[in-house]
Formats: sequence, C-alpha cells, structure tokens
Amino acid sequence: MFGKSQLKTQIATLQEDKRALESLVQELARRAGIGEAELLHLRSEIGPQVPEECRRLVAEDKIITAIKVYREHTGAGLVEAKDAIDRYRASL
Repeated sequence: MFGKSQLKTQIATLQEDKRALESLVQELARRAGIGEAELLHLRSEIGPQVPEECRRLVAEDKIITAIKVYREHTGAGLVEAKDAIDRYRASL
C-alpha cells in the first residue's frame, strides 16, 4: 500500500497536471474565440464538476463551507477550490 508521503506526492502531481490542463483549455478557448461565458456553458454540459454537497451548500449561501467540502472531495488546493465554487456560482 502507498505511504502517506507517496500519496501526497501523487496528489500534488495530479493537481499540477489538472492546472496544466486547465491552462491548455483556456488557451485553446482563447484561440478558438470562445469567451468565458460560453466556456462556462460548455463545462456545465459535460457533467457536474462540483459535488452535490457543495451545490447544496452554495444554495444555502454557505460558500466558505462549500469551498472546504470541495477541497475534501477533490484534493484541490484553496485557490483551485475557490475558483471552482466561484465558477459554479457564476453559472447559476
């Protein structure tokens, strides 16, 4: 089984990969002339990215708790989790 250190390393690598992919998506969208609003719409069409518990917390206006729960569910860092919740709120 993996040790704590190995898991932390794997999580950090996955988070870095995700950030790199996000940057690539942003650049491709820019080159294709896709605006932020359309990109948000496209993201919402591909399926839920925000856990249901976070959606409920946002609906209850418990934004900080939603960010915390998002981090727990996804392993995201603080900035990444806040951005995800902010994008979700903007899409409502």
